[in-house]
Amino acid sequence: MLSLAAEPQEIYRWVDKDGIVHYADQPGAPDAKLVVIANSNVYEATPPDSSGAATYNPPPAPLPYVSLTVTQPASDEVFFGADASITAAAELGGELAPDHTLVFFLDGNRVPSEGGGSAELTGLERGAHFLRAAVLDQNGAALLLSPQITFHVRLPSINTPQSPQAPKPPKPAPQPKPAR
Repeated sequence: MLSLAAEPQEIYRWVDKDGIVHYADQPGAPDAKLVVIANSNVYEATPPDSSGAATYNPPPAPLPYVSLTVTQPASDEVFFGADASITAAAELGGELAPDHTLVFFLDGNRVPSEGGGSAELTGLERGAHFLRAAVLDQNGAALLLSPQITFHVRLPSINTPQSPQAPKPPKPAPQPKPAR
């Protein structure tokens, strides 16, 4: 039964009076033509190892890290002023391996980081910024990425002072109306 399934089938093609093209394994019209099909795809397995010993590739060792999270700044935190200096910090769930490094990426660019999982972000322009931490191996390949957070830098104004505790400008005293 398998040998019948492996045999190539004959396929016929014809066009009916309405211009519709038909294909079938039996000629459906006197003008049906046999379609010649190129050889079907053939797969040849590679021969097994001649020594007869099976090769075993163990799965890669699991990472010694449970998690990586940016802890500072907070997501959607707002900073005021172009001279704002922001400390970025991350928490790694696990001990950092000696041949791995913890780095930060600000707006997709690597930031020079200090030891201990922190970096100082300075010279930030006004607008939204994206921050992510990563653990890199000795070749610079990312092993673990934190979720990306967004924070914002705004310029101070009367409507949005630099700090919420800043005093609001005094309201002008009401002017008496002139008598007529």
